[in-house]
Amino acid sequence: MPLLLVACSVAAEPPTLRLATWNLEHLAAAVGAGCRPRSEADYARLRRHARRLNADLIALQEVEDRAAVTRLFDPGTYAIEIARQPDRNLGPCRRQSGQMRTMQRTGFAINRERLTKLGLSYRRLPDFAAIGMGSQRWATRILIEPADGTGDGIQLLAVHLKAGCAYNRLDGKVNRDQCRLLIRQRGILEEWIDARASAGEGFVLLGDFNRQLDQPRDDFWSAIDDGAVCTWIPDSRLGRRCRPQTSRPHPGADLVLANTGRPFPFPLNPRYPYAIDHIVMDAVTARRIVPGSYAVLDYGGDHPAPSDHHPVAISLRLTHR
Repeated sequence: MPLLLVACSVAAEPPTLRLATWNLEHLAAAVGAGCRPRSEADYARLRRHARRLNADLIALQEVEDRAAVTRLFDPGTYAIEIARQPDRNLGPCRRQSGQMRTMQRTGFAINRERLTKLGLSYRRLPDFAAIGMGSQRWATRILIEPADGTGDGIQLLAVHLKAGCAYNRLDGKVNRDQCRLLIRQRGILEEWIDARASAGEGFVLLGDFNRQLDQPRDDFWSAIDDGAVCTWIPDSRLGRRCRPQTSRPHPGADLVLANTGRPFPFPLNPRYPYAIDHIVMDAVTARRIVPGSYAVLDYGGDHPAPSDHHPVAISLRLTHR
């Protein structure tokens, strides 16, 4: 399994890469547009929190397009990569007369200068469109690698899965349409994870899973973190299913959830301190997590909150094997 490698002094502390994910709640390009219409002052508040986040690379969700992201992240400083799914008419916003829904894309904002100082570069990879199930949200893919070509890289995937099925079982009879779609997305994601593991590629999944993966015995998490790979075939109910008698143990399919064991500080219901925004990686890449670096950004009393999600971040050490 490859690691993200850069040259560094033996005596010095190894450099670190700060990764974050942030759902920006209907971030529109135009003032007053979309289902979370914002003023210039609202965009200024978001820019302030983006600076506080202080991340090298941010996975984004619910952004209309590149123009929307440039309202927060200066394109002179940040490379901006947005999922390339086509525009479509999404209809009116619920309970907001005259407001029309804007596209909800995923993407990345990447601090070029900081990446260069770390000895890294990035490459855009084809979008992971299959996870969008046709009309839903595509996942954006990039590869972070040593700029001098002397080591392996890791794939980063910005995801935004189907809402409306944050908990409860996904096996047996499932009645909710949202849960049935999430089940299919889970199978497609399992296939992607197994492909990376089989190829010996490190990876990090960042985004809004719309699922409480950190809840005890969550069966979405149990399914993707099964420590095995198999040959996947299409299935109308499961999205993908494992071909019988092809499952085999593989260390690359052993996953780590960055927030395991940490109650989420801003849950929708305080009785259930679980998150739906997550950072997930293969176990070998996870060995590079800087202890204590996982954090959830608060909004410092900013009211109303500038988004209905809080940014989540973690740091990885960049060292030789």
